[in-house]
Amino acid sequence: MSTEQIYKHFLQSSGICTDTRTELSDSIFFALKGDHFDGNSFVENALERGCRLAITERKELDGRPGCVYVPSSLLVLQELARHHRQQLNPRVVAITGSNGKTTTKELMAAVLSRKFKVAATRGNLNNHIGVPLTLLSMKNEELAVVEMGANHPGEIAELAAIAVPEAGVITNVGLAHLEGFGSLQGVLDAKGELYDFLASHGGLALVDGSDNMLLQKAEDSGAKISVIGPKGDLKVNAELIGQSPFLEVKITLGDDIHACKTGLVGAYNLQNMVLAAGVGLYYGVPPEEIAGALSAYRPVNQRSQLVEGNRNRVVLDSYNANPSSMREAIAALLSYATSPTMLILGDMAELGDASLKEHKDLVRWIGSLDVDRVLLVGPGFTQVCEPSSSISVFRERKELEDLLAKDRPEGFLVLIKGSRVMELEKLAPLLND
Repeated sequence: MSTEQIYKHFLQSSGICTDTRTELSDSIFFALKGDHFDGNSFVENALERGCRLAITERKELDGRPGCVYVPSSLLVLQELARHHRQQLNPRVVAITGSNGKTTTKELMAAVLSRKFKVAATRGNLNNHIGVPLTLLSMKNEELAVVEMGANHPGEIAELAAIAVPEAGVITNVGLAHLEGFGSLQGVLDAKGELYDFLASHGGLALVDGSDNMLLQKAEDSGAKISVIGPKGDLKVNAELIGQSPFLEVKITLGDDIHACKTGLVGAYNLQNMVLAAGVGLYYGVPPEEIAGALSAYRPVNQRSQLVEGNRNRVVLDSYNANPSSMREAIAALLSYATSPTMLILGDMAELGDASLKEHKDLVRWIGSLDVDRVLLVGPGFTQVCEPSSSISVFRERKELEDLLAKDRPEGFLVLIKGSRVMELEKLAPLLND
């Protein structure tokens, strides 16, 4: 069955499904393989539960009613998404970067929604599966904000070829996914694949004017460039007025100045606001609408999310972590915090050969800070840190859970941050039950 034939079924279906635990009625089920799952094992279940069509790599099901055998379900999903994107032909803005891309994506979508019908990547569905699913979720939107994540060279180029953005933003480049990229230059080159795609397709790179490394990378790619910043062609500046802990910001948008009381925690979010505002200006969103969108946004995705409780105040930033984002989050907390303070930090994943050094450097830096209590968890921290009067180390999260349940700390401002694999959000209820 060709892509066009599957697409006809798609247009008549209820949508795409990749998990038989969700609603399947009249959907197209794609049996995808992962490191720890194989959707091909659930094709019969998907058909029993009412899917319209099942795309599978099981050759023995070829010819069975409702089944379409293909060599790669993933490649068919990606091709279907590319075809759907071509038929709808929305304007697409892509965003990638080491830190801040999901928050910037959310802010960008909020800003652009003040003028357009906008589709945006849901949650963190930013990989080779998530990007196609984002595109296939589109109906009559005018503009799509597509987040692109990667941990190996070539992935951003592949995702850009599916989404075909007309404009792109790289938030920053830091020490993330070193296991796959090897070095900071490797990260820069991988993220820079977005600029390369834009250059070869007549697209526009929207670049933070304060980031000389990205400015040079964009220029080297040959892409058209619009600079976001006080001296850029998209004139945006954000000045921190206060944090309590929510950021209060004076934001300059062209000739307009607006005061924004936000729902964001952490001064590192200023850059995210600036980039979202700059994209808004480029797409013609009125300055007052940009300011209103930035003020109204409230994070709910475990990124700089303040959780008020009966016993403690918790800044939940547990979706991801790398050496640069760890330092930014800790420094941001301490810039406004009053005693007592607590850091609950989990391992930073995917650092490869640099893992031991980066965990050791972070522990050494934390030891120089004025923090009342530090709880570290994970095999990475266990290797490099000896417990002390202010620092406790746990190899497994369960050990830390047992301590928090027993000690029931109270009155702290707590930062919870670690890589996704640590699932540290599960600790938050133990601080405020």
